[in-house]
Amino acid sequence: MKVIIVGAGEVGRELAESIRRKGHDVIVVDKSKEACRKARSLDVKVVKGNGVRPQLLNSLDIKGSEYFFAVTNNNEVNLVACSIAKSAGCKTMARVNGLEYISQEVSRRFTKIGVDYAISPELLIAEKIVDIITVPSAIGRNISMGGKIEVVEFKVLANSKIKNKKIKDIDLPPKVNLGAIIRGNDVIVPGGDDTIKEEDTLIVMVGGRKPEKKMLKLLGAKNKVNRVMVVGATSIGIEVAKKLDKRGVDVKIIDNSKKRGRAAAEKLKDVEVLNADARDKNVLIEEGILRMDALASTSNSEEYNVLVSLLAKVYGVEKTIAIVRELGVKSLIETVGIDLAASPELQTANAMLRLARELNPLKAIPVHGGDIYILEMVVEEDSPVSGKTLAESNLPPESIVGAIIREGKTIIPHGDEKFKEGDEVLTFVLKEEINAVEDVF
Repeated sequence: MKVIIVGAGEVGRELAESIRRKGHDVIVVDKSKEACRKARSLDVKVVKGNGVRPQLLNSLDIKGSEYFFAVTNNNEVNLVACSIAKSAGCKTMARVNGLEYISQEVSRRFTKIGVDYAISPELLIAEKIVDIITVPSAIGRNISMGGKIEVVEFKVLANSKIKNKKIKDIDLPPKVNLGAIIRGNDVIVPGGDDTIKEEDTLIVMVGGRKPEKKMLKLLGAKNKVNRVMVVGATSIGIEVAKKLDKRGVDVKIIDNSKKRGRAAAEKLKDVEVLNADARDKNVLIEEGILRMDALASTSNSEEYNVLVSLLAKVYGVEKTIAIVRELGVKSLIETVGIDLAASPELQTANAMLRLARELNPLKAIPVHGGDIYILEMVVEEDSPVSGKTLAESNLPPESIVGAIIREGKTIIPHGDEKFKEGDEVLTFVLKEEINAVEDVF
């Protein structure tokens, strides 16, 4: 299948790499020489040029392309490019920045001009941040199998009941399965003899709210988040504050710009907005950082967000989130003490990949910034694993079958569990083993 991507920034490169990995032909277009240089490190065709020029798009055989993604920083370019692509018969998606255009994370507002889906990076990341903040100890969440299963990233706290225990000695709640451990820069596919350590991130498959609550008790997490500080009265920060306020959380916004502060105060009638520099430790203490359950730094400066989040950790804030733009530094930032480096670009690319079902027939869902994937697969009648037990299935050692959905019921499988035709199977797997798991199924 042929795919054209206009925009070779972080979103475009993430899309190109993921789609090419599935074996599709990818063409990336960008006006910037530097952006094209970065894209050439991927195994894709790169063309320097203007993605809204019909002549250029025709020269790339746009009529022979199945999907067209426009993901530049310019909304008008993205919308016009998609309009041209739709007239050539492509399925189209556009990145749309700012909140004045669309009010949903994924919108169908522009279908009349040829945009099948308009994706809002700000709304996507705001929803993710709020979701992470409001579940104590969680730093990531993905929903699979139509909502039947959630994959949650939990942080192991100092008071956790499972700290320093071997996995085989932990009585995990029913419908809970541990798929991976993130320890610093290492991704561990766990076995029974592996030991859980403080500050580990556990990637856990959970089949419902009750088992999730039981897991939170094991982790020693608080029952509720009451107070949150948001640093940066940006569109993302305002959206985060608005959503938290609606959930009954006491929110405070700090921004060093009077103009942004006034604009935020007009939109957030029930939220305290302060004009100050959150890098000043005296400001943080005066504004109650010692009583905060979480801090989200959502300014337009990556360095500022990282510094403020680290300061918050020094003052004992349990959960800190920093907006980052460069995907290459995401994992590094999370190793220095910040709980989540939240990337609007990564969220945008992932949302587009979920919508482009034909490009992702395996439904490979990246977790923890793509360190590990969840594969959603269905056991067909002629599948090599049909009728075999888990132990007989020759799955790669760097993979774990996390759950099976059978006739609407969630099964956490053991080695003697047999695969049956029609089973929906969720498997944790390292990126480099995706093809090997596909071959088994």
